[in-house]
Amino acid sequence: MENGFEGVSVRRIAEHARCSPGMLYHFFSNKELLLARVVEDTFDKLDALMALAAAKRGDALQRLQETLGAYVRFGLEHPHEYLFLFVHGHSHIAPDVMSVFENRGGACYERLRALCNECAEAGLLRDGLGSPDETAQVLWASIHGLIHLLHSAEGFPFASSKRLVRQQIGILIAGIRKS
Repeated sequence: MENGFEGVSVRRIAEHARCSPGMLYHFFSNKELLLARVVEDTFDKLDALMALAAAKRGDALQRLQETLGAYVRFGLEHPHEYLFLFVHGHSHIAPDVMSVFENRGGACYERLRALCNECAEAGLLRDGLGSPDETAQVLWASIHGLIHLLHSAEGFPFASSKRLVRQQIGILIAGIRKS
């Protein structure tokens, strides 16, 4: 996080892990594969939290609300991992790492999209929202923006983060719910 992917060496990573660079190379043939594993593990943690929330009792809209909450909690409770995954530019990332982003990150997004689709099929969404995919994108953009704002706007006199998260998710759900 301090130096970015390009600015950190395997030697420096090994120092922080309290092992030799050779030990890291024993498990990972290069820095890109080490990063891919870190990204994969982080997305797996996020997906596990989202899966638990999506599996709770209630209708699809209630489970969508829980899943959005799980996503935000992950972002706030794991700031370094979240910021690394979603805020830092990824234009120069190796193909192995990008593949993990597309597959594992795509699986997390798919949970939101599937819940939006389930809400649509159950007649729980208001008319005029567009496709469930568009609805999922709007929800994701909104909660992603909230997490980023809470991480980056230090000193702003926000309400408590729990209250702010609860309010935003409540407003989002109210905005898509069929009346």
